[in-house]
Amino acid sequence: MMRKIIEQDFKVIETMQDLLDAIKHYKKLSKGEGSIIFFDTETTGLNIKYDLPFLLPWGYLNPEQNHAYIYCVDRDADKEVFDQTACAIIALAKDKGLCGHNIKYDIHMLNNINVVTPDDLHYIDTMVMIRVAHDALTPENGGPPLGLKEYSYRFIDRNARDHEHAVKSERTDISKQYNKVLKDKLYKVDRTWTLKYIDDYFKDVLHSVDTLTDDVKEAYLEWYNEIPEAIRKNMTTGRVSSDDIPYNLLDRTKVTEYAMHDILYTMEVYLQCLPAIEARGNMEALRREEAMIPALVRMEACGFQIDGDYVREVTKTLAEYLAQQRDALFSLVGAQISVAQHAEIKKILLNQFNLDVPGTGKEDLNRIYDELKHKEPDSDVVRFIGLVQELRTLEKWYSTYLLRFVRELDQGHNRIYTQINQVGTVSGRVTSDFQQFPKYGINKEDGSPLFHPRKMIVKSDEFKGIAYLDYSQIELRLQALYTILVGEPDLNLCRAYMPYQCVCNGTEFNYENPEHIKHAYDWEWFLKEDTTKKWTATDVHAATTSVAFPDIDTTSDEFKKLRGKVGKRVNFAKNYGAQFNKIKTMFPDYDDETIHRIDDAYYTAFPGVKKYHEYCYEIVKQSPYVENLFGVRYYGLSGHKLINCLVQGSGAYFLKERIKEVDEYIQTNNLKSRMQMQIHDEISYEIYPGEEEHVKEFQKIMQKFEGSYVPIVADLEFTTTNWADKEEVDVVE
Repeated sequence: MMRKIIEQDFKVIETMQDLLDAIKHYKKLSKGEGSIIFFDTETTGLNIKYDLPFLLPWGYLNPEQNHAYIYCVDRDADKEVFDQTACAIIALAKDKGLCGHNIKYDIHMLNNINVVTPDDLHYIDTMVMIRVAHDALTPENGGPPLGLKEYSYRFIDRNARDHEHAVKSERTDISKQYNKVLKDKLYKVDRTWTLKYIDDYFKDVLHSVDTLTDDVKEAYLEWYNEIPEAIRKNMTTGRVSSDDIPYNLLDRTKVTEYAMHDILYTMEVYLQCLPAIEARGNMEALRREEAMIPALVRMEACGFQIDGDYVREVTKTLAEYLAQQRDALFSLVGAQISVAQHAEIKKILLNQFNLDVPGTGKEDLNRIYDELKHKEPDSDVVRFIGLVQELRTLEKWYSTYLLRFVRELDQGHNRIYTQINQVGTVSGRVTSDFQQFPKYGINKEDGSPLFHPRKMIVKSDEFKGIAYLDYSQIELRLQALYTILVGEPDLNLCRAYMPYQCVCNGTEFNYENPEHIKHAYDWEWFLKEDTTKKWTATDVHAATTSVAFPDIDTTSDEFKKLRGKVGKRVNFAKNYGAQFNKIKTMFPDYDDETIHRIDDAYYTAFPGVKKYHEYCYEIVKQSPYVENLFGVRYYGLSGHKLINCLVQGSGAYFLKERIKEVDEYIQTNNLKSRMQMQIHDEISYEIYPGEEEHVKEFQKIMQKFEGSYVPIVADLEFTTTNWADKEEVDVVE
């Protein structure tokens, strides 16, 4: 259902008197009680550290919330008025709060012009509000879009895209003009260079100015040097795309109107979502997310030092390897194809290999590859699919990360920055592009090393090193906790993380006793059923493997391989709610009888987990929502989805609480050491010389989970070189 759009007054602030008038109106309207300040920034680019705001739209609602007053100030028109306006909105927001859409980005922009955004301000993010106001579904499954314009178009105003469309059209027109000039210059040198040829040429990630012939390169550079620096720094290919045109180069009147409407829609989203959050009893989720914002801003602003020499070296090496593998693909099928050409790949599979496939996406090709590799390991079709998948992965790495890092280096930057999406998943688990960094090195097709992404991240000169606190199997620990909470503590799973049903000096372990949880690992515990045997943690992956393959010696090399190949993969898949058919696609080498045995092994080894799964299926029939361990409610989930969401969501909010508490500790103690980033279940810290003893405090905070029936462990690793070289340590000396 669409909202009725609130009435609005728009005004451009041009002088200090205009600003004073706006402040007086705000105070008079609010009668001393104050109201939320809504704001946004239009910026010279998207880098959270190096770009600057040039427009500052902001506004407020009258007490009845049926009329909006929206202003905008232009930094290029009057820098002093702009800066004073920025300071004023922070001051005005002190009582009721400051609201924005993806507000962390706009906080960075204010910080970049030296406007202080205090921690004790109430920050409100309408992107977060969208997530907690709606069912826990992705847009693909019927959930809400998180983008401001997309959400507004769907739920508030069918005209919400109009002003954005006008801005996009201008950016497109400008890019077309530049590219036409490029075409004209290159066409005079070589008539091959039509606009389509330019587009096709530079879409190839391996093409750049350096791959042009000398005469074409000379004409290209003549064109390139005439382009404004503001556009050049945004260019990711050899031509100008519409996204390369910064907003500050557009028609200022048009952009100003666009910016002020963004404030209007931010207000509308706030008014739309707040009643839903309150009605659904999800204010606790909103409170927790909002309290995280200052800590996440600091983490994003820390960034990562990159090894420029290594980045340039592996970029060159990977480009050469990609060219080699493309040649191999051409030799195999006799055609030059791009791995993004799905229709062409499907046609080749059908015409050359007599293989009719439903699709050529990653999952489809992986499934077909696994099946064929078992039957025909040395066949050309297996080689073809393997090359396509390898090239897709490596070309993405090359274009998305390596070329981006090289551009940063070329612009004189040796640190890279990323943004953290705190509601990137419906469970609440954060996401960022650095989550994609593989843990281990990337190898060539023959298994020899190609490059290790983590070697690109190195210690900063002024810091002693990088510490990593990595949660040990936190989701499996929380899974064990949930078996307790649903009334059937799982013996194997609980014993993997604590001495459940064990005794120490005649006293049985009690998970409700905080002292027992505290000393789970440093007191001597013996099995209750056989007090001659000392408790050792159950190997959860071996437990599943031994049930699935009962005839294989658990001390053999074969069993160790199966533990990783089968046991570990099945445990995680079942924790995510996988059923028989999914398990079957994971192991195409096995017949149905073996698959049934593997599938059943999980519940046989962990019957308490089966009880938890049954609870999830049953509770969604009885209640419209289910709360995680931190009071965050999930609506609209099936039992299948809830199985993972409760565990993952509880882990997400546990980790968010710990990040917030470590950040408070760092600020309270005025430390120079700092948090860098959360990567999955790991947090990295840059440690300043002389502050090594505080790492143990970080670890204590991260392991604290008051009231938990299962101990939480964060393993400490440290490096004085790069991320890939980190090693487990007891203390940072």
